[in-house]
Amino acid sequence: MEEKKTPKLIGNKSDGFKYKYTSLGDLVLAGVDLPPMRVATLTDSNGDPVIINGAPVEYIEAQIKTGNAYEWVKGARVVVPTSTGMNEAQAYGSAITYARRYTALTILGIACDDDKKLETHNEADLKANEDRAKEELRSLYEKAGGVDFDKWFKDSTPKGFTNETYAKMKTTLLKQITKKAEGDK
Repeated sequence: MEEKKTPKLIGNKSDGFKYKYTSLGDLVLAGVDLPPMRVATLTDSNGDPVIINGAPVEYIEAQIKTGNAYEWVKGARVVVPTSTGMNEAQAYGSAITYARRYTALTILGIACDDDKKLETHNEADLKANEDRAKEELRSLYEKAGGVDFDKWFKDSTPKGFTNETYAKMKTTLLKQITKKAEGDK
């Protein structure tokens, strides 16, 4: 049996849309066998979801054949853009499709046309995610009985606002809220 050869460069073949990138449909039209793929949530060593800016980190897993067995491998991260004008469901679906496409291209070793969509994950998106996480902390801080959020936030983030500091701050506030609720009984 002759092994099917995967093309190394696939361009946009879509007639209906004027995309400047290679879609999953273009891969199928080129005769590429796409691997099975699924969305997964990244977990830490305790099995808890990894949270960045208030949302679990999701990525695409693809099934590949290694020898006589199949295994799931991590692919591209699912990053939902916030400044596209889409509703949440559309933005999430777009992010999944984008991550599936890049996972398939990477696993299959296929180059594609330039992708301007990379520019949607810009500083504005990162700032919006950070602002949402900060507002969540502000709300929790107030529920915990805090008085000066801005001072507390500055004191709690001397090395910057990262996923790790966010998680620690949120855990601390949730413990304080629970303790306060138990004291109010």
